[in-house]
Amino acid sequence: MTLAPPHLDAGPSGGADRTPPQALEAEKSVLGAMMMSKDAIADVVEIVRPTDFYRPAHQLIYDAILDLYSRGDPADPITVAEELTRAGQLERAGGALNLHTLVNAVPTAASAGYYAEIVTERAILRRLVTAGTRITQMGYDTASGSTEVVGSVDDVVDRAQAEVYAVSERRANEDYVHIESLLQATLDEIDRISATGGIGTGIPTGFAQLDEYTNGLHPGQMITVAGRPGTGKALALDTPLPTPSGWTTMAQVAVGDLLIGADGAPTRVVAATEVMQDRPCYLVSFSDGGAIVADAQHQWRVTVNAPVLVGAAGAVGGVPVVVTTTGLAPGEHRVHDWATGALRVRTVTDVRPVPSVAVRCVQVDNDDHMYLAGRSMIPTHNSTLALDFARSAAVRNGKPTVIFSLEMGRLEIMMRLFSAEASVSLQNIRSGHMTDQDWTRLARRSSELAEAPLFIDDSPNLTMMEIRAKSRRLRQRNDLQLIVIDYMQLMTSGKRVESRQQEVSEFSRSMKLLAKELEVPVVALSQLNRGPEQRTDKKPMLSDLRESGSIEQDSDMVILVHRPDLYEPETERAGEADLILAKHRNGPTATVAVAFQGRYSRFADMPN
Repeated sequence: MTLAPPHLDAGPSGGADRTPPQALEAEKSVLGAMMMSKDAIADVVEIVRPTDFYRPAHQLIYDAILDLYSRGDPADPITVAEELTRAGQLERAGGALNLHTLVNAVPTAASAGYYAEIVTERAILRRLVTAGTRITQMGYDTASGSTEVVGSVDDVVDRAQAEVYAVSERRANEDYVHIESLLQATLDEIDRISATGGIGTGIPTGFAQLDEYTNGLHPGQMITVAGRPGTGKALALDTPLPTPSGWTTMAQVAVGDLLIGADGAPTRVVAATEVMQDRPCYLVSFSDGGAIVADAQHQWRVTVNAPVLVGAAGAVGGVPVVVTTTGLAPGEHRVHDWATGALRVRTVTDVRPVPSVAVRCVQVDNDDHMYLAGRSMIPTHNSTLALDFARSAAVRNGKPTVIFSLEMGRLEIMMRLFSAEASVSLQNIRSGHMTDQDWTRLARRSSELAEAPLFIDDSPNLTMMEIRAKSRRLRQRNDLQLIVIDYMQLMTSGKRVESRQQEVSEFSRSMKLLAKELEVPVVALSQLNRGPEQRTDKKPMLSDLRESGSIEQDSDMVILVHRPDLYEPETERAGEADLILAKHRNGPTATVAVAFQGRYSRFADMPN
């Protein structure tokens, strides 16, 4: 049985002839004031659009006034009547007598702005009624299985949000405009570009040479930044992982499986990397006899040189920090967990390099991204060019920016920001080996960072629909100017799809549509496949983008990151990186050499 939608125009407060929201007297007052004063025209034109008028005749009069005003001609009842006559619209506008009536009905032109606000508010309410009708119809069509609605309930919710967002943003209903209306805006943009040395309205990336090629990041653009996963935090494939129902291994675990978090509660795997080869590996041994083989970048949450009381919850002295395998040293670090309900403490007894083995990394959905590994259940942690873009936009240029991080937690992002902005070694921050000078530098930069319009969202299992909804809200409330998504391959739709390639393609299309809808640049981090490692020069190419060719198609710019010293430690270009502008829809492709300052977790312009 199919239910029909109710009559939206029926109800206790009205019947089928219910009139849409309107303010005809305010509309008349706006037009009369505009024909009385040129200043009133300037006030109104910033508030009201022609389609905001309910009565078609009022739209015609408003258009005629704007045409005269734009030419610098006076706009009074006589000139407006002549303009309407020339266009053959005078009778439809109510005749010349109606124009004089509009002027005579206005006591003063000083209130034109107030009248205009009333007209605009009623127009928004009319559009809200229209959007509500569409949303209601979408709901009934979806419930009835109508073929006109394609997609799941989540898709319908997203479309409904877009309808409401369009109302609140008061976007124009027209899908096209005549070229004449674009001429002045284009000339103004060219003038701004000349005045600012080439950046114009684009958001500076923070890299001078890259900005010369790109003129900054522009509204509506999708910018993909891609590189090989060089900072993965991976474990050997044979590492045992406890689950609620038994044991699995790093080789076998898959997205959707349950592991045991460091708090002893089940936690779900939301992402898993491919198997990685040829990475520097270490054998880390612990005082309870446990041992784990991890790559050099694997992270552990530990206390450093701190007294530890066993058996009492919360009795760990010192501050827990995250350090990498290469930062561990025998006897200095204690790893602890709470899985059994009582504090368990291990001391690192040995850290030594071992021949490289195949490794892999997973991400879990709990708040601290911690899960247990090894038979003795050792707490372990899973996982910067886009961050540099965000710093340049928010900290250096005051542009409201949001980072959606599916890899790093908010505290890790903040540590990287502090390291990059204050020039304090990230390893010092993570290991707790901070000097007085380091603390002074952090203190000096804290106030500036606090004032930066930068927002961070590290919510687990972020879907594209949630990113769109949150971005729309930030655009409305904080005038959002830049979106950074880290990173695409860790996203999940939560739906059954034919292939992972199809799913990533959908993410890519959605990001491009988001950039156009909100009129902001979207920077999306992506991973490259193993193609570069199979070439002699190790340089990445567009074809190396992982899991989907749609990423290349949808992107306005693709920036590939190449660090020669990752593959050749003795290279003459140690500490350098290439930003390969492999695709540039609105300009040339090029390669920009920058400095990679790993200890500060940042890229920077090469010194002159």
